[in-house]
Amino acid sequence: MARIHGICLVKNEADFIEQSLRHNAERFDRIYVYDNASTDGTWDIVQDLARELPDVIVPFASEDRDFRDGLRARPFLHYRDQAETGDWWCRLDGDELYIDDPKEFLAAVPAAFHVVWAIHLQYYFTEADRPGGKGYPSELIHPFPNLPRHYLANASEPRFFRHRPKLNWSPDDAWPRHVGLVNPERIRLRHYQWRTPEQIQRRLDTRREAAERGYRTFLHTIEKSWQEKIRPVDSLEFDRGDGTFTIDQRLLPHHLERLPVRLLKRLLHGAGIWP
Repeated sequence: MARIHGICLVKNEADFIEQSLRHNAERFDRIYVYDNASTDGTWDIVQDLARELPDVIVPFASEDRDFRDGLRARPFLHYRDQAETGDWWCRLDGDELYIDDPKEFLAAVPAAFHVVWAIHLQYYFTEADRPGGKGYPSELIHPFPNLPRHYLANASEPRFFRHRPKLNWSPDDAWPRHVGLVNPERIRLRHYQWRTPEQIQRRLDTRREAAERGYRTFLHTIEKSWQEKIRPVDSLEFDRGDGTFTIDQRLLPHHLERLPVRLLKRLLHGAGIWP
C-alpha cells in the first residue's frame, strides 16, 4: 500500500501544533517537520511529540531562513529515499486538519493522476470567538470545541503529488518540475490560520516580517492589529459539528488545466518523457 509523507513547514504555531500533528499522525505515515526559527516553543513541542510518536513525527531541522515555498524542497531531497514509486508527498501546513481521510481518498485516485488539490474551508475569527463574546451553543457537540466555528470554502491549492524517482525539485521552486496530471476530485480540509487574538497578532507580525525580508505572497496580512481580522458571522457558514459543510464551487479557483494541456501531459508522462 502506498504511504503518505507529509512535509510540514512551521513557524510560531505553539498553541496548535500538537493538536495538528496528533490529528494528522493518524492519517499520514511520516511527517517531516521543518521549523523556520520559531520563538514560541513550537520546536520543543515537535521534539516532544517525535519522542512519543517516533514512527510518524520526524523533526528535520530548525533554521532561520528567509521564507519561500521552495524551503519544502529541503526535507524532500533529504528524505526522498524513504519513499517508493507510487507513494504520496503532501505539503502539510501546521494549521490544518483534514476532513477527508487522506489514506482513503488517495487510495481511490486512478493511477493516471499524479496531483491532488485540496478545498480549504477557511475558518475565521468572529465576535463569537472574541474574549467576552457570545460563544457557541453548548448543546452543539463539536470535535474541535476550542477553535473558531465559522468558515468559508473559498480557497484551493495543490496538496499531494505521487512519488517518482526521477522527480526534480529545486529549492527555488514551490513544487517539483513536471509534477503530473491533476486529479479532478479534490480533498477537503479545515484551515485554522486565525485562532485567538494572541495567535493572530503573532502571525500578522511574523508574516509582515517575512514580507519585509522579500516574500511578497502574504498580502492578506497587511493588517497590523488582530482586531482587523474579526469577520462578521453573516458573511460566513457555520460548522455545527455534524460533518456537513457548505461548499460553493463558484468561490473556488478552477484547478484543472485546459483539455489540450491535460492530453499532452498524459502523453508525455505515459511515454516516460516526463517522470
